Amino acid sequence: MQKELTANRVSSMGIGVMFAAGFGSGWLFWSLVLQQKIGARSATSVGTGTLVLLAVAAYVMQQSKRWPRVADAPEVGRAFAWINALEWTAVAAAVFGCARMHWDAYVPSAVTVIVGLHYYPLARLFRNPIHYVTGTVLVAWALASAVIMPTDQLQGVVTMGTGAILWSSAVVTLVRAFQAMRVAGPAMSS
Repeated sequence: MQKELTANRVSSMGIGVMFAAGFGSGWLFWSLVLQQKIGARSATSVGTGTLVLLAVAAYVMQQSKRWPRVADAPEVGRAFAWINALEWTAVAAAVFGCARMHWDAYVPSAVTVIVGLHYYPLARLFRNPIHYVTGTVLVAWALASAVIMPTDQLQGVVTMGTGAILWSSAVVTLVRAFQAMRVAGPAMSS
């Protein structure tokens, strides 16, 4: 973790929350559809949760202006692009492979493992140890549920858990962002 708070660090946390909130919402909606529980109330609940997380993340990003911005390293952006390209390629291969093997029930589990694994290089890249925790919990969740759950319930349960884990990661990141800002205090006038 960086010792001195920068605008880049605070902004990066806000962006991370937006990704986790957005993808978490997608997983939650997918779960509701799979479990045939999608309706006005459930959709409104997920939508409201998404908007709250995104609004707080936007506030964190706006607050980042209180600290000095340092030059962005171009290699970080390139590494991020490669990590995500590999993740999406692996997801496509997993979906195709599961379909070819007629293991459709295991698609969400396979994708969750891939998403979890992609958090490891992101943790190192962004010097954010919480990504190691998120990645580990996602992989453990996907593997444990694939072993324990009956296949007729697996997809709905895995997708719900994956969405909840991503939202939890977003909340933890927001808490850490507010703690870091509070401890650092105002570095520049607003």
